Formats: sequence, C-alpha cells, structure tokens
Amino acid sequence: MKKLLILFFGLSLLILITFALFGDHFDFLFSGEQGRTFFENAAHWAGPIGAGCLIADLFLPIPTTVVIGGMGATLGLWAAAFWGWLGLSLAGILGYGLARWGGQRWADKLASPSEQTRYRELFDQWGGLAVVLSRMLPILPEVLSVLAGLYGMHARRFVLAVTLGSIPPAIVFAWIGEKSIDHPGPALWGIVGITGLLWLLYTQLLKQRSQTSKRPAEPSA
Repeated sequence: MKKLLILFFGLSLLILITFALFGDHFDFLFSGEQGRTFFENAAHWAGPIGAGCLIADLFLPIPTTVVIGGMGATLGLWAAAFWGWLGLSLAGILGYGLARWGGQRWADKLASPSEQTRYRELFDQWGGLAVVLSRMLPILPEVLSVLAGLYGMHARRFVLAVTLGSIPPAIVFAWIGEKSIDHPGPALWGIVGITGLLWLLYTQLLKQRSQTSKRPAEPSA
C-alpha cells in the first residue's frame, strides 16, 4: 500500500508541476471571451476540437472546466455536454489503456506479483467509486486512470465507472458556460448529487451482472 501511495502522490506532483509551469497559458487561451472566440472560430469543428482538447489534458495542463464552459457558451448546453462527456470519457479510457497495455514493465518494477494482486483486488473493490468521484476534481482523474490501468482493474468496470462519472461534470460545466455564471456554487453541489445517483446506478449494474454470471445454466432438453 505504501508503494501505491508513493506512486499516487508522485504522479499528482508531476501533474501539478506541469500546471504550475504551463497552466496559465492554456487557461488564458480557453477562458472567458478568449474561449468563446476560440470555439466560435472553430465553427462546426468546435465540438470535436473541444473533445480533443479534453483528451489532450491527459498529457497537457489544459483546464477541463474552461474548455467545457467555452463550448457551453458557444454550442449550448446539450451539445457541449455531449462533447465534454465524450472527451472526458475517452481521456480516461486512453490513460487506462496506455497504462494497462504499455506499463506492465513499470508495474513489475514498482510492485511484486503479490503486491500487484493486492492492488488489483483493491481497485476492483473500490476503484469504481474512486473513478466516479474523481471525475469532478482536478488532477485525480488522470492519476486514477493510469493507476487503474497499471494494476489491472477490470476493463469493463473501469469503462462503466469513467463513462458514468463523466456525465455530471460535462453537464454542469457546460451549463455554467452557457449561462456565463460567475458563482457556480449551487451547480457544483449539483455535481455532487448527480455523482451520488450515478454511483448507486454503477453498483446496481455490477450487482446485476454478478448475479447473471452466477446464475446456473439451464439444462438442455
């Protein structure tokens, strides 16, 4: 567990350093009138470009909230929410996939086989909750996506968690951008409520899937 925590804080620190060095540039590019102008100039490509920016956030310090907010101001609530959800979901899946299928060598260096098994069980038990809740916070989505892939959280569980968890921030940040809200406190509480409902949905879907897999097959005639 100590190694996992060290890796978690190490990745978080690395992302924080990139934001400290380059975050102001991207924040200026996408926030306020600059963001609106950027997406208006993109015209019909505003949605795909916005989603691409959210995917690039896996590698670059691009502010998720202002990108989705800029799309909300230009495209309207539901179009911006869709492209925001798509970008957030694909960013998480890409981070998971790169770590899962390209990071085994690093996983072997950082943890013994028994530790990897323990981490995998931990992510399968609690990773879904962590992934869903992390989608409304900075830094954590990228870190948890990489760790979940690195230590082999089951792909279906991860994809379900990341796609459901990306719905609340996509809708709320698009709404904030569309309405040009300066004090989004109530909207952020809305994220919390929606995330809680989606977590209940996630656990219910896993429970149904588990019951289906345990159901004995009917004997053939």
